[in-house]
Order: sequence, then C-alpha cells, then structure tokens
Amino acid sequence: IIIYDDVARYEEETVEIPDYPVNLFFTKEGYFKKITPQSLRMSGEQKLKDGDEIIQELEFTNNCDLLFFTDKCQVYKAKADDFAQTKASVLGDYVAAKLGFDEGENAVKMVVTKDYKGMLLFAFENGKLAKVPLEAYQTKTNRKKLTGAYSDKSPLVGMVFFTEDKEFLLKASSGRMLLIHSGAINLKTTRSTQGVAVMKLKKGHRLFEISEYVEG
Repeated sequence: IIIYDDVARYEEETVEIPDYPVNLFFTKEGYFKKITPQSLRMSGEQKLKDGDEIIQELEFTNNCDLLFFTDKCQVYKAKADDFAQTKASVLGDYVAAKLGFDEGENAVKMVVTKDYKGMLLFAFENGKLAKVPLEAYQTKTNRKKLTGAYSDKSPLVGMVFFTEDKEFLLKASSGRMLLIHSGAINLKTTRSTQGVAVMKLKKGHRLFEISEYVEG
C-alpha cells in the first residue's frame, strides 16, 4: 500500500518592504542605527557607549540587505527593514543580541547591498589576500547565518567592500608598506579561500593593516 503524505506546501509570501531613504550607522562595539534623513537633520550628536565610535555610515534605502561579518568567520544576514527606525540620541540595536550571535562573537564589518554586485577583499596576518565576489553570499532561501564566510587559516586583519578594482595600501609590523591593485588578484568563488600571498613577511612579523589608497 502506498501512503501519500499530504504535506501542505506553503508558498513564501512576498511581503512588500516599504522603501525610503535611510542613514545606516555601525559602531566599533557592534551597535547599529537606522535613522531617516529628516530625523538626522533634526538631531544633535550621536549617542554612543563610552569608548565606542562610528566606523561605518552609509546612505541607502530601507529595502536593502545587511551582512554582518564576525570575528568567528561567519556572516549574519538581515534586512534593514528588520530594524526599527531610531534617533541619534539612542544607542541603537546591539547587533549580536538582535541577530542571535554565538557566545563571544562580535561583528567586525557591515556590508550593505541590494543587488550583491561588487567584491570583498580579505587581508590576513600571514600576508595573503582573498578576493571574493559578494554574490557568493547571496542565498536563495532566507538563511540568516552563513558559516565559513572567510578563511580561518590566519587571523583576519581587515576586509574591504568595493564595486570596482582599485589600489590598496598594506602595512606590515616590520614597517614595510606595499601598494597593490586589486585587479592583480584573481577572483575566487569559494568564500573560505586562503587567497594568495602578496606580501613577503620577515620572521616574527605580520600584516596588520589594509586601507584604500587615496592619493595626495
């Protein structure tokens, strides 16, 4: 006898997300604020915890994806719409609590996108750089957490999001500096790629900073 399970197939309802301009703020301590331009114009100083600072400030619209990369090689995804509008005079949402991070996990970078175009450049202490397309983090389902967001073979020094290849400045603890064009680095589609060695390091030294190179 064949018994068929009558499983109801639930179509995920497409909810129309209201789209309007927003200013997005992310702090070193992992706090996030979504403030409308009108509210921002009327407000005073940004309220922050003692010792905290804003490390990212972006103008976007409410219907965008937020990707929070953590120090545990994971990325947590949310919609800007998941966060309530707030004011400069409040601390905002603590991302780790809001998105259910693992114990002791901290957000180190926020990437904001609507179309998953662009690239990420990961810099590691061992002098390697990994260039990964942002679309490698696009998921068809509503998965909120991706493991293996980047390689864990060497500590992460920094990560940069960009849409067009450009020059970056690398600094090593030995005092050595290197200017590199990201176009010289092959794009890898595997998120956890170890990347390519771009800086030879003296024994006992490490790469400690990556920044976008600005002339002048």
